Amino acid sequence: MHPDDEDKTTFYTNDGIYCYRKMPFGLKNVGATYQRLVDKAFGRQIGRNLEAYVDDVVIKSRNEEDMLVDIEETFKTLLKINIKLNPKKCSFGVEEGQFLGHVITREGFKADPEKIKDIHSMKAPRTLKEIQSLNGKLAALHRFLSKSAERSLPFFKTLKGCLDKQNFKWTGEAEKAFSELKEYLTHLPVMVAPIKGEVLQVYLAASEETISAVLTAERKGGQVPIYFVSRVLQSPETRYPEIEKLALALIHAARRLRRYFQAHPIQVLTDKPIKQVLTRPEVFGRLAKWAIKLREHEIEFRPRNAIKGQVLADFLAETPSKEPTQKRKTPTKEVYEEPMEPETWKLYTDGASSADASGAGLILTNPEGQEFTYALRFNFKATNNVSEYEALLAGLQIAQKMKVKHIHAFVDSQIVAFQVDGTYEAKEPVMKKYLEKVRQIRQQFLSFQIQNISRSKNKIADALSKLASTSFAHLTKKVLVETLERSSIEESPTVAPIEEDDPTWMTPIIDYLTNGTLPADRDQARKIRVKAPQYVLEEEGLYKKSYLGPLLRCVGPRQAKEVIREIHYGACGLHSGPRTVVAKITRMGYYWPSMHRDAEEEIRICDSCQIHSSVKKAPKNDLIPVTAGLSSNGESILWDHSQQPQVDSSS
Repeated sequence: MHPDDEDKTTFYTNDGIYCYRKMPFGLKNVGATYQRLVDKAFGRQIGRNLEAYVDDVVIKSRNEEDMLVDIEETFKTLLKINIKLNPKKCSFGVEEGQFLGHVITREGFKADPEKIKDIHSMKAPRTLKEIQSLNGKLAALHRFLSKSAERSLPFFKTLKGCLDKQNFKWTGEAEKAFSELKEYLTHLPVMVAPIKGEVLQVYLAASEETISAVLTAERKGGQVPIYFVSRVLQSPETRYPEIEKLALALIHAARRLRRYFQAHPIQVLTDKPIKQVLTRPEVFGRLAKWAIKLREHEIEFRPRNAIKGQVLADFLAETPSKEPTQKRKTPTKEVYEEPMEPETWKLYTDGASSADASGAGLILTNPEGQEFTYALRFNFKATNNVSEYEALLAGLQIAQKMKVKHIHAFVDSQIVAFQVDGTYEAKEPVMKKYLEKVRQIRQQFLSFQIQNISRSKNKIADALSKLASTSFAHLTKKVLVETLERSSIEESPTVAPIEEDDPTWMTPIIDYLTNGTLPADRDQARKIRVKAPQYVLEEEGLYKKSYLGPLLRCVGPRQAKEVIREIHYGACGLHSGPRTVVAKITRMGYYWPSMHRDAEEEIRICDSCQIHSSVKKAPKNDLIPVTAGLSSNGESILWDHSQQPQVDSSS
């Protein structure tokens, strides 16, 4: 102990006043102080060939040659800091030993057999104290227990409402779980420690009342567990959808295993679209908070492949998705049914035209039976056949945006159905254009079928088209409405797009969002992984999420230069400063990282700004006072240039 601290440990006895010269373990902060001493003394060895917890030290070596070197290095450190060992408590050359309640072996570490034996020797709990003792013993083995919360849930239920010892009741469900737990404890898995820089895998599972996760590593072609975590869901959490429960399991694993998540790249292997749910633009609430918390870690989502370990077979059983409930029954008797592919979507369309206005109605039904209803109004003149074609084109375009691959269209127009399938020939120029437009869009689907049905079998779409052609006021809020200003075959004005030279600043982000490709540099890869959730990839290109506004279109260097020029000195340009130009660019819906720097450089070379800008008359440098040309005694050190010394020309 330091001499200055000896006075702080004084104590009274009958024989006098004494103080400690060495730190005793009875002091309150001695454990933390001694741990800091050990961490500082063995800082170069901890994690490499040594592990230490307070006064327990274990030297780990891969082979006998390394063992002697590691022991010699440890002893030199002990001599340097003057720490002595108790020979009776030291063991050398041991292939298997106990450390901190775990059995350390060459393959990994196991649970303490004494703790397992205590549970095996227990009889079924009959009192409140016995069930509390059982839960405490299971808590000591939770790292080795797959889905420990689910296995212990019947025991927790016996404690609910048990305020007095007399209210305790051992149920049949708890007895069955107790028997299964004893059988499971006979073959607990061997855990391993991760290697520095190793990529770790995470598997998730969720049930009605619990969530679980397991952290694994690749070892000799197989997957070996590192840590099992699980917990019981609170009452509101039990009503979460399955995908949110799995996301919550990932959040719980990141909190409990924070040291592993921060030190290693993590791969989440799951068949559920967790990444899409957490990164979609419209995410809010708890999902948005979870997405922000996960950004600090190097997490990559991958589809789950074949299981490479028998130990994980019991764990990897994610809850199957439930069938969504239908808010309105689909017509079964009136709609024509025929065998279709399992992922085929159904499209019901109908158009209506009158002297006042025209409109269309369509219903898109997914394979599970969920319906999406749309109503369209046309602000251009359209016949009945044109309205039917517009309704079909609108439905196909919506299905294309929803990534539908197989679709079966039902229309009550015989002309449209037979012209599309080739039975009839389109002779009118307008019908030819519509038919060509439909054939272009149908190429985007893997399978496309169209069928003519009677109007009595298409009542819902027919009613929507008639309502849309008159007024939207009678439609419910569940019906999505849209107004078309021009027909689908009308040619849009063509513009000359500005082509960018690949690669641009958007290329790494697009590659990561498209197929998960990251740069080889680890620092750059981490930056891309952190920035990627701020962007959304659409068909038109890359967009950046704004804080309170709409999505911002990302542009490359060439497009950025044209945007700055158009705002600065284009039509209605005011030759504003860089800050004003950047603010206008953001309001117009554009974004790129170097907006401020590019705006300053472009404005600096603007001819009009150089000509008409105000001339600054103030000197650029500080003026030099006249006293600077005088010596310290006040005499001038300047001379008249006409009285320069004469030079002798003869010499």
